Amino acid sequence: MDDQTYSILTQEEFNHHIELLGPWGNNDPNGAPVAVAVSGGADSLCLVLLASRWKKNIIALIVDHQLRPSSTEEAILTQKRLTALQISSKILTLNNLQPGPGLEERARIARYAALIDTCYHMGCVDLLLGHHAGDQAETVLMRIRAGSHEDGLSAMARIMELPKIRLVRPLLSIYPQRLRETLRHENIGWVEDSSNQDMQIQRNQIRKELSVGWQRSGSVSLLLQRSLQEGFKRMQRDQRQADYIVKHCHVRPEGFALVTSSEIDVRALGALIRTISGSVYTPLHKSVERLARNMHATTLGGVRITPAGKMGDGWLLVREEAAIEGFRPAVSDYIWDQRFRLVTPQNIFKEGILIGALGDAYKQFSDRQGLPVCILRTLPALWSEAGILLSVPHLKIYLQDFIQNWKIMFQPKQSLTQSYLFSVVERE
Repeated sequence: MDDQTYSILTQEEFNHHIELLGPWGNNDPNGAPVAVAVSGGADSLCLVLLASRWKKNIIALIVDHQLRPSSTEEAILTQKRLTALQISSKILTLNNLQPGPGLEERARIARYAALIDTCYHMGCVDLLLGHHAGDQAETVLMRIRAGSHEDGLSAMARIMELPKIRLVRPLLSIYPQRLRETLRHENIGWVEDSSNQDMQIQRNQIRKELSVGWQRSGSVSLLLQRSLQEGFKRMQRDQRQADYIVKHCHVRPEGFALVTSSEIDVRALGALIRTISGSVYTPLHKSVERLARNMHATTLGGVRITPAGKMGDGWLLVREEAAIEGFRPAVSDYIWDQRFRLVTPQNIFKEGILIGALGDAYKQFSDRQGLPVCILRTLPALWSEAGILLSVPHLKIYLQDFIQNWKIMFQPKQSLTQSYLFSVVERE
C-alpha cells in the first residue's frame, strides 16, 4: 500500500453518494429497516457507521462462516463494537460449509443466500454492501484477463434488483484507504481477515499487484473508468433487450416461452434460457451467440429449444425434461426445480404430498389447453407418496378437494429483464 495521505469520508459526502441510489422512503424508525452486510472489516464497518447516521432504522447482518477457528469470536467482537455505536445487529451462522474445491465461491453463495433470506423475513427492501473502488478495480482486471464478454467488464453494479431484495453498493467510487482513515478518525477498530493474505486466492494476487498502482501508475483509476464506460453501455444494451422482449417474447406461467421474431436477439435469448431453466446465470455467451445465428432444435443450459409448431410462428423454449428436479415433499413456499413456488393456504402442510413433473400422466386428460406434449410433461403437479396424481394447477385439475386452493407460481431466480444500475447521473 502506498504512503499517500487520504482524507476521511465525510457524512455529507456519504449521504450524497447514497441518496443518488434511492428512492429510500421516509426516515421512519418504525419502518422497514435498511440492512447492511457487515464482515467486521474496515470497509463494511465504515459503511454501517455512516449509514446509521444517515438513517434511523439500520440493521447490521454479520455472517459467521465458521471456516476459521476465530470466526465466531470475530463475529461477537464485531457485534460488541456495533452495540457500542448503538447499531442493532444480528449474527447469521453458517454451519454447512466444508473445506474443499471451490470453497470461496461456495461461501459467497451461502453468504448471500443467508443475507437475502434474513432480509426477506425482516421486511428489508434494501441490503447495503461495502464493496469499494479497490474491489471494483480488481474485478475489472480479473475479468479482462479471463477474456470476459463486454457485459462482464462493467463489473459490479451499484444497484441490483433481485426478486427478494435490492442490493446497493454506495462505496464503489470510494478508495478503501479513505474508509480506514475514517475509522481511525473515529477511533474505531476493525477485524483483519487473515484469508486476505492467502496468495493462492486469485483476488488477493490481483490486490497485491494493484497496490503499487494507487499512487504511481494510475492503473486503478483507469480500471474504474473502464468499468463506468462499460456499465453505461451495458445499461443501454439492457434497455434494447427489454424492448425486444416486450415486442417479440411471451413468457407463460406454465414455465415456457415463445419467441415470435425471426431475428433472434442474443442477449434476450440468453435471458430467456436463464429464466426458463431457473438458473442464476446465462449460458456462455459464445454458445448463445452461435445458436442465435443459426436457430435450430437443440438443448442448451437445461432448456429445450424447438420450433413452435401449433403454438404459431417462432420458437418454443421449454424446460429440458431430463434436467428437471425430482419429486420433493410439497412444503409451502418450497421452490421446486428452481422455478415454481408452492403456496398453500395459511402455510398448511399435509404429510405425504409430493411435487414433481406431470410426465406421462398428461395422457389422462383430454383438455390440455392446446399445449404441446413437451410442455405438458414438464408441468409441476402434486402427487401422493403412492404415486397417485392429485392436482395439476396450471391445467386447473384438482382431483382432491383439500388441494383446490393450493397454488404453484412460476417464480424463477432471476428476472427476465435486468434493471442494474452501473452509472449514476448527478441530480440537479
